Amino acid sequence: MNSTTLNTTVQHGGTRGWVPQSNDRGTLDILTSCAITTFLCIWTCACVNVPAPGKGSRDIIQDRWHMFCLGILGPEFVLMSAIGQYCCAKTATQKFRTVKKSQPTDDWTMRHSYFADMGGVHVKFDGCNAFPVNAEQLHYLVAKEYLQYPSHLTLDVIKDKNKRDGLSRLLYRIISSVQMFWFTLNTIARPTQRLAVTTLELTTLGYIFCALGTLCFWRNKPMDILYPVTLQCESELKKIVSEFPGASLEEYHLTPLECISRKEWIGSQLWVYYVNILRRMRVVIIRPRVKPVLTRPMVFLMLLLSFSYTGIFVAGWNLYYPSNVERLLWRISTLGTLVVVVIGAIFEASYMFLRPNQISEEVDVPRDIEQTKQPGAPARPSKEKKLSTLKRLLSKTRNNSPDQDPALEIPLHALLFTTPLCALYTIFRIYILIEDIISLRRLPVSAFVSVDWSMYIPHINI
Repeated sequence: MNSTTLNTTVQHGGTRGWVPQSNDRGTLDILTSCAITTFLCIWTCACVNVPAPGKGSRDIIQDRWHMFCLGILGPEFVLMSAIGQYCCAKTATQKFRTVKKSQPTDDWTMRHSYFADMGGVHVKFDGCNAFPVNAEQLHYLVAKEYLQYPSHLTLDVIKDKNKRDGLSRLLYRIISSVQMFWFTLNTIARPTQRLAVTTLELTTLGYIFCALGTLCFWRNKPMDILYPVTLQCESELKKIVSEFPGASLEEYHLTPLECISRKEWIGSQLWVYYVNILRRMRVVIIRPRVKPVLTRPMVFLMLLLSFSYTGIFVAGWNLYYPSNVERLLWRISTLGTLVVVVIGAIFEASYMFLRPNQISEEVDVPRDIEQTKQPGAPARPSKEKKLSTLKRLLSKTRNNSPDQDPALEIPLHALLFTTPLCALYTIFRIYILIEDIISLRRLPVSAFVSVDWSMYIPHINI
C-alpha cells in the first residue's frame, strides 16, 4: 500500500482500532517508537552518585533504574534536580577560583565540582573513617588551608574513573539525540499534512523536552563512577567543627562537616518530604540526597521550563479522543497541571521575597551516610524528647525523614498548602499516562499514515 492510496483513504475520515503492521505504520509502530524514545530520553539522562564503599556496578544500575522510574512518573522532577545541581556546581567552581594564590586552583572546573558533589571525594581524618564531602565543603577545607588542594585530581583522572566518558558516551548520546530529533521532526510535521497526532506521541514530546534540558545542565556531570578519591587531612576534625557555633561531632545527620554548608529552604524541604513518601510507598528508592537547591534566577527558569512542559499537554486540547468524556478529562487534567504549576510558582516566589534568608546555596550530600560510616567514625546521637502525643504526631507529619532531621521540618501551613496541590498533580499526571494507552483502541485513520517527506523535496516531473 503506497502513500497515495493511504492519503486518499484519509480523506474519507473515520476511525480504526488496532492496525497491524503495513507498509505505512501500525499501532505497534506508534507504541514502539514512543517507548524507545521515552526509554532513551530518561535512561540517557540518569546520572547517579558514586556508590558507597563496598558497593559496585550493581548498585549503580539499581540507582539508575530508580531514577528511571522517577523520570517516568515526572521527568520534570529530574530536570529540576539537574538545574539545582548545576547551580551548586557553578557556585562551588566560582568559589574555588577565589582561593588564595598560595593554593593554585585555576584548573578546577565544573566537572570537578560535579565529581565532588556526587560523592567522588572522600576525606580521611585521624580517628575516624573516610566520609564524602561536597564541593563547597572541600573548598572550605582548601581555603582555610586545612587541606592541600588536590592537584592530582585532574580531568584525566576523572575521565579514567568515568566508564561512560569518551567515545562510548559520545555514541550513546548521539544515538539518543538522533532518535529524539527524528521523533520530534516527525511529530511536528504531521499537523502540516493534516495527519492525526496521538496523545502518546504528545507525551513523548514532553519527555524529550525535559531530557534535552536535563542533558544541557548535566553535560559536565560524570557518569557511572565506581570508586571515589580519598584525601588525607592532617588537621583535627574536632577543631574544624568547633569553628561553627552550635555544631558538634555528637550531633549531625549527614556528615560531620555538614555544618559548613548545611542549610535548607522550603523548596528543598518539600522535595525531600515528598520523595520520602515515594520511598515509603516503594515507588522509588533513591539513596542519594538528590534535591534542588537553586539561586533566584534558576528558580524562575525552572518554573518557566515546568510551565512549558505542562503546556505541551495543553496543546492536545483539540486532538481526537474515543469519547467525549475522555476529551473532557484530558482537558481538565492538562489544564489542571498548568494551574498547579502557576500556583506553585506563586507560592515559591512568595517565600523567596517574604523570607529571603531561607534561600540557600547548599549542595547535595551524596549517598546515604549510613553506608559510609564504619566503626571508629563519630557516632550519631539519638535524642529522645518528651513530647505530648499531639506534638509528636505533628512533628512526624511535618518531618518524615528517617532520623527526624530538624533541618527538614516543614512549616505546617506550607505542608497544608502544597500537599493537596501535589495530590492533584499526581492524579492529573496518572490520567494523562492512562489516556495515552487507552486512546489507542480507536484512532483516526490518518494516525496510521506516515509523513510524506517527498512533499518537501523539490523534484522535476518528466
